[in-house]
Amino acid sequence: MFSKRIGIALFLWGLLIFPLSASMVCFLVIEAGIPASANAGEYAYHWEGGLMGAFFDAGHIVSNSPVMRLENLPLAELERGELPREILADYNDALEGGAEFFILAILEFNSDGGQIRPGEISIRVFNTGTRALIYEEKIPVRDTNNPRDELMNAQDAGRVIAAQIW
Repeated sequence: MFSKRIGIALFLWGLLIFPLSASMVCFLVIEAGIPASANAGEYAYHWEGGLMGAFFDAGHIVSNSPVMRLENLPLAELERGELPREILADYNDALEGGAEFFILAILEFNSDGGQIRPGEISIRVFNTGTRALIYEEKIPVRDTNNPRDELMNAQDAGRVIAAQIW
């Protein structure tokens, strides 16, 4: 009985000595290439929820900015690994809120026979302290009309990306 108590005490002491840490991550999803009046469906919300859920499940603290829509994506800035000026306010909010990483998910839409669907999702991970682009991945959109499948695709991508920032 005495050894059992000592074992439990050592276990609890170990938890106090080795605290678990979690990174705070802020997400911004951008719908790009479509006019403000167009109906883009629920793609952005499925990707936002899927990515946030995967990071939360990986032990991160997550937050988000509202989904943003840009008709013209600032490609020159993104190709240089910089943050576009249109999203600097969201980035600064994440920085002030204590986020260590700022994740930008860009759904690049195209019109396919009158139906607006994202053709590719570009995910960029920035370190908020240095503003450096630390990871980038382009994910082709799978042809699915099932919202559950879209959410699962986003969660799968989120798991891969979450593993990159530990």
